[in-house]
Amino acid sequence: MAALPCVSSRAPQRRWRRRGCETTPVWPPETMLALLGAAALVLVAGEPRALLAAAGGEDLEPPEDIDVYIIDDNCILQWNSREAVGNVTFSAEYRTEEMENWLKLPGCQHITGTECKFSLLDTNVYIKISFRVRAEKGKSTSPWNEGDPFIPFLKAHIGPPGVRLEAEDKAVLVYITRPGQGANMWARDNFSFRYKIVIWQKSSGVTQIIETTNYTERILKLLPETTYCLKVEAMHMFLRKHSNSSAVQCINTTVADKMPVPENLELDADGESYVLSWDYASPNVSFRAQWLPSYLKSISGDHSDKWEAIPTCAEVRTTRCVFPRDAVHTGTFFLRVQASDGDNTSFWSEEKFINSQKYTSIPPPVLAVTPSRDSLLVYVSCQDSPSTECHGLTYEVSFWKNTSNTKTKMVKGSPEFTIGDLQPRTLYCVQARVHSFAVWNKSSSFSETLCKETRPGNSSQPWIMIALSTVIFSALVLVLYAGRSLLKYLSYVYFASPKPPPSIDEFFSEPSSKNLLFLTPEEHTERCFIIENTDTVAVAGESQAPGEDHRKYSSQTSQDSGNYSNEEGSSGGDSGPGLRPSD
Repeated sequence: MAALPCVSSRAPQRRWRRRGCETTPVWPPETMLALLGAAALVLVAGEPRALLAAAGGEDLEPPEDIDVYIIDDNCILQWNSREAVGNVTFSAEYRTEEMENWLKLPGCQHITGTECKFSLLDTNVYIKISFRVRAEKGKSTSPWNEGDPFIPFLKAHIGPPGVRLEAEDKAVLVYITRPGQGANMWARDNFSFRYKIVIWQKSSGVTQIIETTNYTERILKLLPETTYCLKVEAMHMFLRKHSNSSAVQCINTTVADKMPVPENLELDADGESYVLSWDYASPNVSFRAQWLPSYLKSISGDHSDKWEAIPTCAEVRTTRCVFPRDAVHTGTFFLRVQASDGDNTSFWSEEKFINSQKYTSIPPPVLAVTPSRDSLLVYVSCQDSPSTECHGLTYEVSFWKNTSNTKTKMVKGSPEFTIGDLQPRTLYCVQARVHSFAVWNKSSSFSETLCKETRPGNSSQPWIMIALSTVIFSALVLVLYAGRSLLKYLSYVYFASPKPPPSIDEFFSEPSSKNLLFLTPEEHTERCFIIENTDTVAVAGESQAPGEDHRKYSSQTSQDSGNYSNEEGSSGGDSGPGLRPSD
């Protein structure tokens, strides 16, 4: 039987290649590119776990819920994981806002659990810090997961303070250590903590609460040979955070001492000295006193060796001693007194806190008074000194008429006063003093009395009216003068007179015969006398109109006057017509 020929059907999209009795499709190039793209898309869109499995790796989920819990400088980094604990490990890194790169977190590398502990001793706790964690298994690692950044100082919790106790017969000394002592977190906050001490007698359970900012506290008025228990809690005054209470500690007070302690310490000031006094029942004992700067009480630690002796209060036999102010070098301090009788000594007395401002007298103020017609302006200035300051004071002013003893008082917080509704030309007296009510209730003595007379009242008004009238009259005269000058100028310009000037008018009018001998400013002619004889003098002048008589003059001298006529018609020896001897 013959083999059947191989038959191939040809599709337009592909070609067939004959291989014996088989056919193999031959794809066009563009079709092959499309198939390759589709295959790549399927691989990319496929499950990543299959890809990692094909590459020999394993897909790991990143940790979740990353958080840090801080107590003082001790930190715990915590997280959650979807991976089975024990099958994977975890590593953490950190970075502050001052750093560019992440650093490995010591103590938190390849951890099998979901937390690790570390310390912030070498870290700036006042700037932001971030942490990130990832899961690891073999050579496979998850992506990093980063927690929210935070400032450690603001996030940290306060640990309980350290406490140490010492017993006396009727007192217990409590030495407190700042939370995180020696750590970095609260290193700058020695003065920021306040402590609450809760103490109770173990047999009764009745508690007594004492709040203090001191790191050493002496609890007094206890019973001898009695067990007392206490605990201490710290509070940050600015962050408003409380610590947990310290562990409860109990201690027994000692047997009552044979020598009682001095009591009721009091301090007074006497000029530049302090006077310290106290009460004591037994006679024939000596005393000594010591002082301690108050700031040492606010620093953590035992400062019992910092107490200093007061030289003038050592081995005194009385219940008082006097020492100069400069023996104490600080404004606030503590005092204590101890009694001794040979080798026997008492416990120290209660430590009395002293603020030197309380014992500093306020000097009297200085007054400045400015009078007016019906009031006085008073300014009170404080006499400042190194031991007192002029702020936080209340000012008091008293005033009265010089002829009266009735005083009026004014009190205010500012040093400037205005005393009104006074009578003019009246003598008033003023004095003042200052008070310090802010901390200590004390006052200065009164200042020196200062008397001032108020200014005159209405009697000064006539002078004012006269001066004002003078000014107005002067102004009116100036206005009238200016108006008259202006009117004259306008009249000359716009309303000129039609009469010609005298120098022109004389040529058109006959001169008066009686004015011949008198020259006017407009006529610049010379007068000449011709002497014919000693009896008659004729005046030669301008030509006269025909028929007019000439004035005749008599002369009392026979001498030649030396004046001659300069007219053209008078030349020669003829006298000329019109001249005749006088009668």
